[in-house]
Amino acid sequence: MIQLFYTLNLLLLSSCLLAFRLKTNERLLSLSIVQTLLFLPLLAWQYLYLYYTRPSQALPLLFFSETLFGIVWFCLAHRMRRSTLTTVQESRFFMPIQIAIGSALFVLTSYYLTIHPLALISENLVFNLYDKIYFGAFFLLTCMLYSAWRLEEFWRVLEQGRRWEYKFLIIGCYLVCGTFVWASSYRLTYQCLPVSHFTLLAALMLMAWFLILYAVIRHRLLNRKMFISRKVVYSFVAPSFFAIYLCILGIISIIINRFGLSLPFVLRWFFLTIGIIGLGLFLCSAKLRRRVQFFISTHFYVNKYEYRDEWLALSHKLQGALTEAEVVAALQEVLAESLYTNNILIWLGDMERGYKPVSLNSNQENKPITTLSGDDSLILFLKEHPYFYLRERKTDNAQAAVEKKMTTLYLDFNLVLMAPLFIGDQLVGLIGLGSEFTGGRYGHDDFDLLTALGTQTASALLAVRMAEKLAHLRERQAWDKLSAFVLHDVKNAATMLSLIRENAPDHIQNPEFQQDMLEAVDDALVRIEKVQKRLSMLKGDAAPIFQNLEFGSFFNERCLKICAKLGRMQVESNFTTKIWLQTDPELLERIMENLLLNAFEAGGDRTTIRINIYKDEAQREAVIDISDNGPGIAEDLLPNALFDPFKTSRPQGTGIGLWHVQQLVSSLKGSISAGNSENGGAIFVIKLPLSGE
Repeated sequence: MIQLFYTLNLLLLSSCLLAFRLKTNERLLSLSIVQTLLFLPLLAWQYLYLYYTRPSQALPLLFFSETLFGIVWFCLAHRMRRSTLTTVQESRFFMPIQIAIGSALFVLTSYYLTIHPLALISENLVFNLYDKIYFGAFFLLTCMLYSAWRLEEFWRVLEQGRRWEYKFLIIGCYLVCGTFVWASSYRLTYQCLPVSHFTLLAALMLMAWFLILYAVIRHRLLNRKMFISRKVVYSFVAPSFFAIYLCILGIISIIINRFGLSLPFVLRWFFLTIGIIGLGLFLCSAKLRRRVQFFISTHFYVNKYEYRDEWLALSHKLQGALTEAEVVAALQEVLAESLYTNNILIWLGDMERGYKPVSLNSNQENKPITTLSGDDSLILFLKEHPYFYLRERKTDNAQAAVEKKMTTLYLDFNLVLMAPLFIGDQLVGLIGLGSEFTGGRYGHDDFDLLTALGTQTASALLAVRMAEKLAHLRERQAWDKLSAFVLHDVKNAATMLSLIRENAPDHIQNPEFQQDMLEAVDDALVRIEKVQKRLSMLKGDAAPIFQNLEFGSFFNERCLKICAKLGRMQVESNFTTKIWLQTDPELLERIMENLLLNAFEAGGDRTTIRINIYKDEAQREAVIDISDNGPGIAEDLLPNALFDPFKTSRPQGTGIGLWHVQQLVSSLKGSISAGNSENGGAIFVIKLPLSGE
């Protein structure tokens, strides 16, 4: 046990080396407080051990531990005062001096152990004047008096509003100083060390430790940024509690064995089973785990939440959100994982239409739907304030005016906090939260989290709304353009028929007029049929019927007939082997008809078209290459703009044909690309899947 005490003391001494990495006075003070919290119970443990066992070599251990504690305590008082001076840095010689004194103590203790061993501690150990124990007591007395002076100076410079945070710390520190001043004075006066003092010293050290620990935890005096991830800390909670439970069982077993007793086999495994069951209940209880997380976040971290993690989690969930419902679902999921409440309600809307709940929980589905109008008192209040908290003390008439409305929401949905969703000056929604199941109150960390996530969500909602408006606008523009050429064709046909009808009473018996009338009716029917075909193309309801098709026979049967109707346009083909396609003949004919008609309209009667087809065995595709000697495609339409609807470079063109061709090729599981050849003509490349043959 003596070796264990020496090891722990040396570890605490080596912790002073961390001071070389800490630059600010506040962090150095935090290090000293942690060292003190570790040293006080260790010192009390040593006192109790020496009192009950009184082993040999005890006095060197006592001298070593008390002197080392005097150094740590001196550093605590020194840094406590200097932490209030933000412009003063610790001397660079302070740490080396502390390490040198500790090293000297280690050498001196080793000398005690090897050269001058002492006997067992008696009831009253008497030592000589100016002995090493005498100087050790004098050193301890000096450190305590200096510390008391520094503590008084630290208390005096504290602001009145912060003294209540440090009162238990100061009381505990003065208890330590008073205890060691009394013990050192007694030793120096009577030159003896009563063993009975050890129990009193241990009790006073533990009392001071509890006071200091309470101040540190209650007022978060170690409120420094921890670089350990919360997730790592959370994952160690359950194993740590189970390990502590096992350690307690081990200590009980040691104590029982010390007194010659034995722990029955049944009880030993019974207690072990209880610990395992408790661990299982902790892992299975989500509410209990959340309470532990809440305690850790509010007592050991600067902020209650890890804002970066919550922000990234919401960003990840919003990536695939295309509708308002998906955005709201992402926000509600992140809030449920972050906040310590199970009651979350979100309103969406605007000042004109009002705000309607869109994310009811299972316990809210049977509640009345509360729609908030744009001129509601709560809405007007939230447009000027970042939140409204029902449990916050009301300080002005504006808050008191909306309390009645908030009370209604509390009765209907158990909501106590409302926060707005703002983007710029637009209020796009509201977030309502119920009470925390931990029993705590909402604070600035909660308001900051709601502001950060609310702004991010409002931006996503605005983007979704703008995308929907843009889609509707494009649909309207497309319909307007489509209506333009439909109305044009119908108007022309109607005009010709109207002229015939006006002249019919006077010229109906004229054979030439009769012939013209028949031609006008035929022309009107052709125009109406063209309009009908164009409208049917835009339905997008062409379902392909796949079958094996040999391209050579298909070309001779259908494509050449199309070309025969297009004047003197020449078609040259180049495919000697049979190539089988997996396609729909009707849709492929419509594709070829559109491409051939476009080439004819661009180049006229003297247009020459070359069609090549070959296999791409690697991709299991057939490549159809269609080129002409016409004027080519405008550069601003390449490579893909010409496939957009209503994009055309011809004055009489509608811009629908190539867009329709692309839709048909895609339905056949193929692809199409366009470009200009070296001779200046246009070239289209269609790739379609090969047949299994």
